[in-house]
Amino acid sequence: MKTAAKRALILELFEKQGGKCCYCNRLMVIGKDRNRPDAATLEHLIAGRRKGWTRRDNMAAACRECNGMRGSAMDWLMFKTYRLGEFWELITPSKRS
Repeated sequence: MKTAAKRALILELFEKQGGKCCYCNRLMVIGKDRNRPDAATLEHLIAGRRKGWTRRDNMAAACRECNGMRGSAMDWLMFKTYRLGEFWELITPSKRS
């Protein structure tokens, strides 16, 4: 993807998501320092190795920290539940009265 198209897509997704990371809901920044943990980045929801393409319906804006943490081992929804602190509630057996 060309740089101008990439910038436009990040801005579009950033606005669509209310400036929040698609995983942790942290407010992100766009601009000067792209190495900040809260800098907006483009994220493939389905990784390229798993037949994920660079198309609008497979992209989201994620903070640099989440984008770097996810890797390709965990699918996007599982990673989101983990980042929001819901992961352990899903796998812990419920207590019955």
